[in-house]
Amino acid sequence: MKWVEIITLRSPSNINTQFVDELLKEVGKSDTSKHLVDIRIYHHSVVETDLSIHIYWKSEPGSQHKTPLGLKFSYALRNLG
Repeated sequence: MKWVEIITLRSPSNINTQFVDELLKEVGKSDTSKHLVDIRIYHHSVVETDLSIHIYWKSEPGSQHKTPLGLKFSYALRNLG
């Protein structure tokens, strides 16, 4: 089954996209799973302080819940918004 884990961030100021890109590289390297398909970052076209990280997975039904990788992203980004 394919599924997506979404982390949404609304920051009070502009988001340092270079920081987010580096964070994704580091966190993605440290905990890659055989079920991980792709990670994509989306920026809102109008609201510059909105960011959404989509983590695409493929796994067995019933295993769709918060993942260690998603929790690491959330923890790393929590000070931004």
